[in-house]
Amino acid sequence: MKLRTLKMSFLALGVLVAFPTWDATHVLTGNDLTVDTLWEMSKPGEKVTISPEGWDRINKSYQAILDATKNGISVYGVSVNFGDLKHQKVVTGDVEKEPNRSASIKFNERQMRIQAAGLKPWLDNRLVKMSMIIRLNQMASGITGMTKEAANAYMNYINNDVYPLIPSRGSQGVNDLNWPTHIGLALQEEWDVIYNGQRMPSKEVHKIIGMKKYEPFGLDGIAILSNGNVSEAIVIDSLKRAEHLLKMSPAIVAAGLDALNGNVSPFLWHSIETKGWPKAHEVSESILAQLKGSYLWDVNDKRELQDPLSFRSAQWTLAAAERALDNLKDIVNTSLNHSSTNPAIAINGRNDLWYSQLPAVKLLAIDDKGRYINSVANFDYTQMALEVEALTKAMAHVLHNSAWRMVQIVDDKRTKMKKYLVAKENVGGDCFANVAQAVSGLYAEAMGLTNNVTIYGLPTSIYIDDTFNNVAQTADRLRQMTNVGYEIFAFELMHHLQGAEMRQKEQGYKLGEGTQKLLNQYRKVVPFVSEDRIFTDDVNNSVEFLKNLDPGTVAVKVE
Repeated sequence: MKLRTLKMSFLALGVLVAFPTWDATHVLTGNDLTVDTLWEMSKPGEKVTISPEGWDRINKSYQAILDATKNGISVYGVSVNFGDLKHQKVVTGDVEKEPNRSASIKFNERQMRIQAAGLKPWLDNRLVKMSMIIRLNQMASGITGMTKEAANAYMNYINNDVYPLIPSRGSQGVNDLNWPTHIGLALQEEWDVIYNGQRMPSKEVHKIIGMKKYEPFGLDGIAILSNGNVSEAIVIDSLKRAEHLLKMSPAIVAAGLDALNGNVSPFLWHSIETKGWPKAHEVSESILAQLKGSYLWDVNDKRELQDPLSFRSAQWTLAAAERALDNLKDIVNTSLNHSSTNPAIAINGRNDLWYSQLPAVKLLAIDDKGRYINSVANFDYTQMALEVEALTKAMAHVLHNSAWRMVQIVDDKRTKMKKYLVAKENVGGDCFANVAQAVSGLYAEAMGLTNNVTIYGLPTSIYIDDTFNNVAQTADRLRQMTNVGYEIFAFELMHHLQGAEMRQKEQGYKLGEGTQKLLNQYRKVVPFVSEDRIFTDDVNNSVEFLKNLDPGTVAVKVE
């Protein structure tokens, strides 16, 4: 089943009206959520609902928990306490019966409180909404064991744009714990939220939106607080920023070639084919498309035979970054539709494997119908963290080339134009003679973000939690790398478009269609340097220009 986009109420369709219905646009099925669809869902005003199949899996997953307790099976986080306290009994027997039900709620509420110890600043609202949508979708996958009341509570917050205050610092390094617990605290009316742009007690907001206090029951408590959903949201935010920066890169490289009087040779199909590495054809064709109609396709006796590597190998570094981005996106897409909680609930487990009937496995089975409750470490994000670091390192190479292209483009021996891109009318001027000095510190900052952080941590819960992946920290470094990337790109763009326009004005050369589009948009915010001036506003305006640029508006498509 593909994720569907609806413009009508499920009530109008007469589908599962026993459950709350929303005039929703996005349906969560539990099996086809992606980074890109989630990014759209997380915008303010976007609403979600759960597919009929998703509701069925929620019910079956919850029923598995009930049946396990009825059968006397110890369920981590339900029958027994967490971590090194797992030998302490919480309830015995059917968890739905009193006094077990009340004891379960009281236990869950207490766990919400004692896990909360994060640090400001608060997480951005969009990331909070994203993390709640991820959890709701994973409920619909049928592997969390959570109640339909939990699903409805999450849906209320998502569809009313209620954002619990979630700290952005203070990660355990292997499991989010103290971050998502603030969602549970808000739902049980013990924590503040952002609503209509204001910080308010959740109890007051519940009255406004007509929502009852939520009481976490059964496996709800551990499933709300013990997962990696906040980290996943942070990864997605960083990934989307990096993706935007990379989408602009072919246009910026092409503008540099127009400014340099560079060679198209390294980007031609038969040049790329001789190496054969992934993504290089796609990147190279994107760069060449931007140069459609450029003077670079004509023979020019002032053109060097070979350009500096920062130009000549741009396609290879961009291809490496694009591949790293794809790899990260693939694993995140998978993660969104699976569980990062412990224990794991299987409602369609296999019992036909060679070990299925062995005593240790049968002990975990609720029955002989493929239902299991297994102790797992699904919040281990090592693979995702390593993919994030791979993308961060690839981005560092992209920024290295960017900074060096900027240095090369002011060299008159390279360009055969005036040194430092001094325009003809800027008589006695120096133009970009000292601008590169501002990039040096940015460059050092970017390179420093490539250090590994995945293996560090402090063992907790009396040494039960003794390995780490720090996926949130890796994502934060990727975000920082991208932010520095916009800044370095801003300096490069300012240089390239100055040089490209000089080619056009002073030499009568025709620029590539993509370069011309980029130049036309850029000149609305940063003017041509016809005389020396203060560049601080120009640089900051360039950063904002890049952050807000839709790469599609400057892209050239070649039939």
